[in-house]
Amino acid sequence: MSNFIRVPTGSVELAVESFGAGPPLIFAHGLTGSRRGAKRQFAALAPQHRIVVYDQRGHGESTPVYDPAGYAIDDMAADLGAVMDALGIERAIVGGESMGAATTLHFALHHPARVERLLLTAPAFGDKPNSEIKRFLDLAEAIETYGMERFLIAAESTWRTDLHWSPDAVAYAGSMFRAHDERSLVAAIRGVIGWTPLPNLEPLRSVTAPTCLITWPDDPLHPAELTQRMAVALPCARVIDYPPLPAIFEAPESVGELFGGFLDEFVR
Repeated sequence: MSNFIRVPTGSVELAVESFGAGPPLIFAHGLTGSRRGAKRQFAALAPQHRIVVYDQRGHGESTPVYDPAGYAIDDMAADLGAVMDALGIERAIVGGESMGAATTLHFALHHPARVERLLLTAPAFGDKPNSEIKRFLDLAEAIETYGMERFLIAAESTWRTDLHWSPDAVAYAGSMFRAHDERSLVAAIRGVIGWTPLPNLEPLRSVTAPTCLITWPDDPLHPAELTQRMAVALPCARVIDYPPLPAIFEAPESVGELFGGFLDEFVR
């Protein structure tokens, strides 16, 4: 059984869901994702952990944000702290995927005492501009011009025919896009894709929380070389290699299983 609340933070409210029992584990989804995907990834860990997932600002059932400037990483990291405060959680295992990995890492750098362990899936933003900026700005333009459904008709055809994704993967990816207010998602893409949150990776040397990073090959949005460089800079880090996309869409629960193995080492 899960508990749902809405958490105010600044001018927005976040849709927050928690379930399970044990040490708290809070996870932030990626750009175009939602808490529902994160819930699927971590459901199997509910017997050992209190799982907290939430729709990041402008996503899912959280308040839409129509100005790209509303997606500042400082504000989104503060949102994570607001979720913890609302649930009475002082310290937790925290993690995130892609955009959520940047949100979480930013939080860990500014609030190290609140982070017990750190889980990062496919970091996308570090000390260099992401190489996919133009493609994602074009994607936002296409959604704005044609509407979500027309955009997805073309996208789903590409995923099936050109990329040879399975029906499950196509359905999962399509449901991710459909979970959002259309205008808010466009603004989120424009506000986030240009993030370069670190001048260099030296600040990561101050992160003492044991860290697990998941990476996969052949994905310029989530460059494996960034993950590897982060792992070198982080004092206590482990990298787990994962199959290429769209494996995470076909078996999202496998992410929780991998992180669960890492976490189990600390309770033996």
